[in-house]
Amino acid sequence: MVEIVEKFVTISGEAPIIGEPVYLIRFSKCNLRCSYCDTFYKDEVNEKMTISELKEDIIEKTNNFPDLKVLFTGGEPLLGDRRNILFRVIEDLKHINFYIETNGSIKLDNFSLPNCHFVVDWKSPSSDCDLSFCSENLKDLRIDKDCIKFVISRSDLNWLKGAIEIIGKITPFLPLYVSPQSEKIELYEIANFILKNRYPLKMSLQLHKIIWPGKERGV
Repeated sequence: MVEIVEKFVTISGEAPIIGEPVYLIRFSKCNLRCSYCDTFYKDEVNEKMTISELKEDIIEKTNNFPDLKVLFTGGEPLLGDRRNILFRVIEDLKHINFYIETNGSIKLDNFSLPNCHFVVDWKSPSSDCDLSFCSENLKDLRIDKDCIKFVISRSDLNWLKGAIEIIGKITPFLPLYVSPQSEKIELYEIANFILKNRYPLKMSLQLHKIIWPGKERGV
């Protein structure tokens, strides 16, 4: 059984499929407590599903929405034994593209699944969880399927330079995205940082918060 907080069809708000329709499935619980976390309800359990029920639910949603991608998020979707269930679902539903938003602390595997994409969050120092990052994943991430995301404050900019250099040495050309922490850095500061340093970064704006301002859930 997997424990689920919520699930709904929406517009993806962040990298790498920002702006695209997705079926978002938010799983319960996380092993980190980031300072800026806005998913205050991540420990709720509002539904429990078997692997068969989860597959049937995904098939029903995607059959009625051509090219709808599925986004597994949390909390932490790969927490504990749940990861085995999710990878079985992805392997069985080969015609669907799945995106897994993971907090960067867990050693990843199943890189051979062509319809599985990892969005790995490398926690910055201001998150108070920066020591959790599993750097072993850097050598395995695929430049045509996976990416790394940073969520930063102004105080993280120097740290971000070092992180980009490390990635460039291990996995050049891996897509990198950067998002602002709310009220901790301005968009123009990130833009200037990218342009001044000529970094291969893409900005990610939490589009769902712009489309549905003030709405904390279901978007």
